[in-house]
Amino acid sequence: MKSNSGSRTAGVDGQTIQDFEEDLGGNLESLAKELKSQSYDPKPVRRTYIPKGDDEERPLGIPTIKDRIVQEALRMVLEPIWESNFSDRSFGFRPNRRTMDAINTTKMVIATSLEARWVIDADVKGFFDNVDHGTLGKILQDRITDRKMLKLIWDFLKAGIMEDGTYRHSTLGTPQGGIVSPVLANIYLNRLDQWAKEWTDIPKGEKRKRRENGKGNWEFVRYADDFLFLTNGTKKRANRMKERIGDFVDEELNLTLSEKKTKIVHASDGFEFLGYNLQLTENGGARLTIPKEAEKELRRKVEQATDGGTEISVRRKIGGLNAILRGWANYYKYANDSSDVLGSLDYFTWRQTADWLARKYKCSSKYLVERKLESANPLRIKGQTLYTMAGDSDRYNEGMREKGHPYLRGSEIKRESFPNADPGLANAERREGWRDARWEALERDEWECQECGKNLGPGTAQVHHIRPYRGYDSTEEANRLENLKSLCPGCHKEIEGKCICH
Repeated sequence: MKSNSGSRTAGVDGQTIQDFEEDLGGNLESLAKELKSQSYDPKPVRRTYIPKGDDEERPLGIPTIKDRIVQEALRMVLEPIWESNFSDRSFGFRPNRRTMDAINTTKMVIATSLEARWVIDADVKGFFDNVDHGTLGKILQDRITDRKMLKLIWDFLKAGIMEDGTYRHSTLGTPQGGIVSPVLANIYLNRLDQWAKEWTDIPKGEKRKRRENGKGNWEFVRYADDFLFLTNGTKKRANRMKERIGDFVDEELNLTLSEKKTKIVHASDGFEFLGYNLQLTENGGARLTIPKEAEKELRRKVEQATDGGTEISVRRKIGGLNAILRGWANYYKYANDSSDVLGSLDYFTWRQTADWLARKYKCSSKYLVERKLESANPLRIKGQTLYTMAGDSDRYNEGMREKGHPYLRGSEIKRESFPNADPGLANAERREGWRDARWEALERDEWECQECGKNLGPGTAQVHHIRPYRGYDSTEEANRLENLKSLCPGCHKEIEGKCICH
């Protein structure tokens, strides 16, 4: 929980995780006593909004630090209990599963195992805000008999929302942003998953008869509240199934399908799922492409990042852009059109960044390229390199990960098409985190040795950990800005000699 960047965000009590750590032992002991005596009282979540597309916003509930700790403990108890019962076709918010597993399963269903032609793209209206507490309580009681735990979950559901200083009681929903909300959502929608098996898990002989009689067979894929039913039957039968789904969601889950967003499409016309466009090709394959709206959204973000003032440092500007670009490229690198799209977006980002730099240095673009940039392609200035997305195109390596029960040893499912794990990934991420922390310290210290006052350059600047690594639980803690000091090589060597434990 601590490694999550959201840990620095306070709930309604104004306390951050750093505040909580000031008396960590005492705070945890006090929390344990409250839980044992059943006097623990969850606080309302602080409602805030984050952008979603051009004009929309998504509500987010921010619990207090104490509530997050208790919710994480609840998640650790609930997840292993239900994981054995969850469907293989459920991919969201589960250990060892990711969005690409759901996308690849859908792709496989379209192109090979089912040759699906019609797709029901279902959307539950405001799922997280409309989860029925009574229905969820009954589902939980099927597996949990401990009244204390049930009461604790109930108290969280009923804790309410604080928005702009106004309290609102919660009668429905699980707040988006709560640590335990995703597992509760999967527990709730597992009823839908099990119902779907009545249509998907039928004997091979029966499947063959249905196909020969023109009735068609069904497949199902779900990621959180976004789910698909796919069939090689007729559109008429797809329409009937859509009605059945609507009835089940209404009668068994006390939810409603969105009439506007739930639609039936032919696989050859293409449909969007989890940010990708999937389409059945003429030769019977399946094609993954990047939706135009996703491209527009990235261009909008880059424009916003480069349209502002020029007082921010080059390191911070390019670092911020790189964070956006890396995340986007990492998600869309598996698309069939990734090379072309990412290359086009790279050029757009290069132009936007170059224009911002020209404004910052009050020079022409030509002068910037000829005199200021250390490299034009890729763009590099003051030791900072603008990330190039096209280099991440990897559409031929989008295989599914191994999946088994995350809480049972030896349950992995062996596959031949899984991508190789990158053993250097974790180390690369750590190096990148240290590089960012190092540059932040150097800029704070204005590239000056904090011992002798010498001016530092890229080749001479060194950053020292005031308190050694071994004094911390993680590299993230050791690399905090307040623990770093800019030094010249001579002063660094002298300090290291005095502190051989570093």
